[in-house]
Amino acid sequence: MWLDLFKRLIVIYLLQDLSYLVRNITPTMHVYTNCSYILVLIYVLITITFAKSIKCPNNCKCPPKHSNNHEVVCTGRDLRYIPLFPENIHDVRMNGTNLTYIDEHSFDNLTKIILKKLYLNDNLISYIHPMSLAKLKFLAQLYISDETRLNVDVLKKVLSFSTKQKLKRLIFEQNSWCDLPIDMFSNFSSNKVMKVRMTGNTFADIKCFLFSPLTKLFELSLSNNRIENINIFGIPSTIRRLHLDNNMFQTIPDWCDHGKEDTSVVEYLKYLDLSYNNIGSILNTSFVCLPKLKKLVLNGNPIAGINNNIFVNNPFLYSVQLSKLGNNLKKIDDFAFNSSSLSSLNLQETNFHFDQDNFNPNTIFSFSTNLTFLYLENTYLPKTEIRMQQMFSSLIKLKVLSLSSGRLNFLPKNGFPYLKSLEILRLNANKFSSWNDGNAVFRNMTSLKKLHMANNFIRIIDETSFPLKVLNSLEELDLSRNPYACTCDQLWFTEWIKTTTVKLIKYPLFYTCRQPNELDNERLQKYAESKKECPPWNQLYTFAIVLSCTGFLLITMITLGMKCHTNIKNCIYLQRIKHKRREGYFELPEADDFEYHAFVVYCDADRKWVHQTFLPKIEQNEGIKLCIHHRNFEVGESITANINKYLEKSWKVVVILSNEFAKSEWCQWEVDVVQERRRRYGRDVFLLIMLKTIDSKHMTNQLRALLDSGPSLRYQTGVGEDLFWAAAIETLRKPLNHLPTALL
Repeated sequence: MWLDLFKRLIVIYLLQDLSYLVRNITPTMHVYTNCSYILVLIYVLITITFAKSIKCPNNCKCPPKHSNNHEVVCTGRDLRYIPLFPENIHDVRMNGTNLTYIDEHSFDNLTKIILKKLYLNDNLISYIHPMSLAKLKFLAQLYISDETRLNVDVLKKVLSFSTKQKLKRLIFEQNSWCDLPIDMFSNFSSNKVMKVRMTGNTFADIKCFLFSPLTKLFELSLSNNRIENINIFGIPSTIRRLHLDNNMFQTIPDWCDHGKEDTSVVEYLKYLDLSYNNIGSILNTSFVCLPKLKKLVLNGNPIAGINNNIFVNNPFLYSVQLSKLGNNLKKIDDFAFNSSSLSSLNLQETNFHFDQDNFNPNTIFSFSTNLTFLYLENTYLPKTEIRMQQMFSSLIKLKVLSLSSGRLNFLPKNGFPYLKSLEILRLNANKFSSWNDGNAVFRNMTSLKKLHMANNFIRIIDETSFPLKVLNSLEELDLSRNPYACTCDQLWFTEWIKTTTVKLIKYPLFYTCRQPNELDNERLQKYAESKKECPPWNQLYTFAIVLSCTGFLLITMITLGMKCHTNIKNCIYLQRIKHKRREGYFELPEADDFEYHAFVVYCDADRKWVHQTFLPKIEQNEGIKLCIHHRNFEVGESITANINKYLEKSWKVVVILSNEFAKSEWCQWEVDVVQERRRRYGRDVFLLIMLKTIDSKHMTNQLRALLDSGPSLRYQTGVGEDLFWAAAIETLRKPLNHLPTALL
C-alpha cells in the first residue's frame, strides 16, 4: 500500500516537472540538453505507470494485495523452485514441495521482497548451499521441519555464512536428527538469535555448551526428544525460558556450578518446563540453584511424593504445576508447599487421596499464605467437614478454587471459613445432591462472582440453598446438567430465574426435569412457564412423616439387631477387652514359657477352614505359633500321648466348634481332656469359635458346659469378618489369670 502511494507521488511530481519544462522552453536554452531531460522523464513515467505487478505463482496462495496478512503458502511436489512473489509478501512457506537441492542462487527470487520469515517444511531437501541464505538481509526467522534427508552438518555450514543482522529465531523440528555437533553455532558469531527451538528429534544427550555462541539467547526449547541426560554447563547466561518437556529424564538436571561454590549456571532462568518425563522424585536440592525461577511445570511425571521445603530456595516462584500424575502421588509432606511467594498451584488429575492420612490438613497450605489460584480437580477430597476446614483455613487470599470431580458427596458447613476473597468456585462433576443450610456453606464468600455446580445430583434449588446476598451478587451461575425435580418445591428457583440478572450458564438448554416421570427430559423453562399452582403445606403431613420415620427407624434397628446379633456380640466382646486393658491390665510374659501359643482342637470335617483360613491369618499375618495335630504330632506316638504332650507345650487352647464337631465322639473326648486345662488356669485359657451352629439334637452336656464356661466368637464372612478376627487375636494375646472379660 505504501509503495503504491509512493509511486503515485513520483508520477505526479514528474508530470508537473515535465509540464513546466514544456511550457518554459526558450531559444536561449540548449536544445539537446532539454530534449534529453524530457525524454528521460517520459521514460521513467512510462516505466512506473505501466510496469506489470507480479502475480501470485501457481501452487501458491497469496493474501489480497492490501491485506494485513503478508504470508504466502506454496505446496505441491511438482514445484521444484522458489518462484517470484508479489512485493507485499514478507513470509514464505514452502510446504510439501520438491526443492531437493538448494544451490547458491535458489533463493535469489526472495531477494526481490523484504523477506522476514522463511518456512521450509517437508520439501525433500537433501542439500542447502552454504551461501544460499547470505543474501537474505531481512531474514528474522528460519523454520526447517520434517526435512529428514537434510544432514545437520550441512545446516551448520549454512548458518555459518547466513546473515546475522536480523535473524532472531531458529526453529528446527522433526528432522530425525540423533545428535547436534558441539560446534553447531561456533562460526555463528555476532548473532542476535533470541529463540531456538529444536523439538521432535531423537537427541539422547545434550551438552548445552554448544549454544554458548548464542550470547543473546532468551528461550531454548528441546521438547519432545528422547533426552535422558543434559549438561547445563555453558548455556548462555541470558537464558530466561527453558523447555525440556516430553523427554526421558529420570532425575531433575543439576543447575549448579559446583566449581564456583554451587552458584547457578542459569541464574536468570524464570520459566522451566519438565513435564511428561520419567521423574519419580523431587529432592530438597532439586531447585536450589534457580534463584530467579518464577514458573515451574512438572505435569505428567510419575512423582510418588512431594517432600518438605522443596521450593523454599525460590523466593520469586509464583506458579507450580503438578497435574496429571496418574495414580503415582501417594504422599505430601507437612511443609511441601512452604513458599510465601507461591500464588498458583495446580494439582489437578493427580488422583491424590486427601480423604486419607497421607497428608496433614493443618499444615499442607499453612505456609502458602499468598496462594491465589488452587486447582484440585480429579482428586479424592476429604470426607469430613473438619478436614475440609483445616485444609483451607489459611488461604485467606484465595481467588480461584477448583474442586471439580473431587468425589464430594456433600457440601461442608463452615468448610470454607475464611475465603472472603474467593471470586471463582468450581464444584462441577461431584456427587452431592443437596445441602441443608446454604448460609453455613456460602456465607463467608462475600466476593464470589462465578459459581459452577454443573453435572451433580442436585434436584431442588430453593430459598435455603444460597444466601440471597451472595446469590444476587454473582455474575454467573452454572447449575446445568443436574437431574431436576419439577415439583412444587422447585417453584422458588423457577421464579428467581425469571427475575434475576445473574447469567445462568447454558440455560435453558441443559436444565431439564428428571422427575416426575411424566416430565422426564422436559426443559425446566417450560415447567416454569406452565404457571403450576401448588397447594399450601398441611402440618398434618409433617406429623405423619415424623411418625413414619420413627416407626421405620425402630423396625430397622430391630431387624439389624436380629440379623447382626453375632457381629454386635463380637463388637461388645472386643470393646470389653480394650476396656479392661485401659483399667490397668497388662500382658504378662507367661506366653514365652511355652513352645506354642495355642493348641487347636477341631474335627476333620473342618480341616479345610482351619488350614486355609485360620492358620494363614493367625500364623502368617499375626506371628502367633499354633499346634495343629495334622502337622505337629509325632509319627509313631499314640494320639492320647501326643495330645497330652503338646497340650503341655501350648499356652492356650482354641476349640473350633461345629455340627460335625458335636457328632464326633473323639472330639468330645478331646473336650474332656482340655477341660482340665480350664480348671487349672481359668476360662481365659480358651478361645471358643463357633464355626457353624450346632443343632440342638447334637448339643451334649459336655459342649453345653464348655459354652457356659466362657464367651465364644461366631465366625461370619462379609461385613463382620474383620471384627471377628480382631476379637480372636485380642483373646489369644490376652494374658491369663485375669477376671473374665465378658459373659455372652
